[in-house]
Formats: sequence, structure tokens, C-alpha cells
Amino acid sequence: MTPLECRAERQKVRFRIRENLDQRGLSMLEIARRVNLNKNVVVETIGGGRNNRRVLAELRAVGVPEKYLFDPDVLKNKAA
Repeated sequence: MTPLECRAERQKVRFRIRENLDQRGLSMLEIARRVNLNKNVVVETIGGGRNNRRVLAELRAVGVPEKYLFDPDVLKNKAA
């Protein structure tokens, strides 16, 4: 899966990611603080506009299921 395809797939499940964060009592701002990035980077990554590695890694670390992340690096390694 290409990085562009990953972004498109994540855009389709962005509400699942946000729901998952809500269930854990986490906001996108909290994720941004944890990875020392601007909240907009988190919003764009969750929304499918970016593939920020730090954001995707933190989402994984807090328990967002891999099936929602569509991380191009992870998918590339699985294909190899």
C-alpha cells in the first residue's frame, strides 16, 4: 500500500480513531503534547492528510488498533 493509499484509508476511519482516543480519555491535543508537535499535525495525520511517524507511533502506544492506523512503514515491512 502506498503512503497516499494509507492516508486515504485512514481518512475513512478517522472517526474510529477519535472514538478510540475518547474511550481512553485522550484528546488530539494530548497526543500532540506527548510527541511535542503542533495539534494540527495530529489532526491532519488522523484525518488522512499526513503520515506523521511520531503521531502514528503514539497512537499505537496508547492503544489505537493497528487496523485503523494504516501506517505505510508498518505495512511496507509486513509486505517484505
